[in-house]
Amino acid sequence: MNLLEICDTGLKEINNLGAQEAEIYAVSSKNIEVSIEKNDIQLARSQVEGGVGIRVFKDQGLGFASLSDFNAIKQGCKRAVELARQSPKNQYNKLPEPIGIKKIPNLYDPKSEDFSTKLALEQAISMLEIARNYDPRITVDRGMFQASISHEAIMNSNGIQSEETSSFFAYYIMGMAVDGQKVSSFAYEFDCVRFMDKIDVKRCANDFALKVIDSLGATKGESFKGQVILSPESVGSLIASAILFSVNANNLQKGMSRWAGKLGTQVTSSSLTVEDNGLLPGGLGSSSFDREGIPPSPLTIIEEGKLNAYMYNTYTALKENRNSTGHAAGGISSVPGIGATNFTIKEGTSSKEDLIKGVKQGVLVTRFAGFPNPMTGEFSGAVKGGWLIKDGKLTVPLCETLIQGNIYDLFTKISAISKERRQVMSSLFPWILIDDVSVTAG
Repeated sequence: MNLLEICDTGLKEINNLGAQEAEIYAVSSKNIEVSIEKNDIQLARSQVEGGVGIRVFKDQGLGFASLSDFNAIKQGCKRAVELARQSPKNQYNKLPEPIGIKKIPNLYDPKSEDFSTKLALEQAISMLEIARNYDPRITVDRGMFQASISHEAIMNSNGIQSEETSSFFAYYIMGMAVDGQKVSSFAYEFDCVRFMDKIDVKRCANDFALKVIDSLGATKGESFKGQVILSPESVGSLIASAILFSVNANNLQKGMSRWAGKLGTQVTSSSLTVEDNGLLPGGLGSSSFDREGIPPSPLTIIEEGKLNAYMYNTYTALKENRNSTGHAAGGISSVPGIGATNFTIKEGTSSKEDLIKGVKQGVLVTRFAGFPNPMTGEFSGAVKGGWLIKDGKLTVPLCETLIQGNIYDLFTKISAISKERRQVMSSLFPWILIDDVSVTAG
């Protein structure tokens, strides 16, 4: 059944039940997945999934229902309306009005319709064999290849009506190398593309294999206070997670953000500029509309260290008499939250190699296990992959090494950013050099 027809059926049912406002969000997806475990292909499956999220406001009370059976749309609507009748009033329970939407190019590959389980198996087998054949000491603990075609539609009683189809091919591989008593760091490589001709499991497998072989014989390193270079993946764990929490309007309004009331003030080193743009053609986080049917607004969140913008959905925007920034996020199972789209940190002027050459004593973190407490900023986590740097050179691979501190303090100690950047899921991050970090050997 056409998703917009399903949405329309739901809206008509809710109107008959006397609710003032309603939103129907419907998703249907075809997924092919092949999993890898312990050096072998374990499971290949293909399935079609779908469902509907129904949000209703009656007398400013909220009702929500989620269902996976399109044929149960009328029953789901009745349940949502009944919940709305019983819910307390909230003056900010309103749905957005329509805003002009422009279709974003390069989100969907028509050839993906012909992508089969057989082709997914071939890609997964190739990724596994390339990694294993690189060196017999390599063990692939887990991996996956997934192809997905997703169709989403949204309609509300204020006149919003949009639909979009997108395609994804995602794959990852993770594991380690063992040579007698020598053990490598645990490594992880991931990639995601929208078009079939961009799939490159060979690069992913080779990069993984190179990481684990190079890190054979990882040691606990040394304890000191010095410089740390974060890889793009580690930037995601430490830096991006704290920024996203701090600029989420819901966290601001609940008093949980350290950056409440700090628009226009310096919150990081002047070398840091952070943007979010959900309108990038072909972007992995791009969409013509957000979870509420509003087009995402490109934001410069931090500009040369100064806080420039927060992210809002309709509910949080109304509480401050603002417009939504188009950052409503989520799926069919809950009411819209707030989330980033294509989250990026602007490149710097130094090469990655120049960052390393400038460090007298420090650590290059390639994989970090841990996240900061986003409210206090405190963090302590293990360097799961990394290198000790001495006099501008990578010396020994590290394991059982901890770094700790307060991320909000370290934001002010960012001293250099690389001109190279790397895709991490739907984000684009550089290598970042931070001064005065506590490093502890295991």
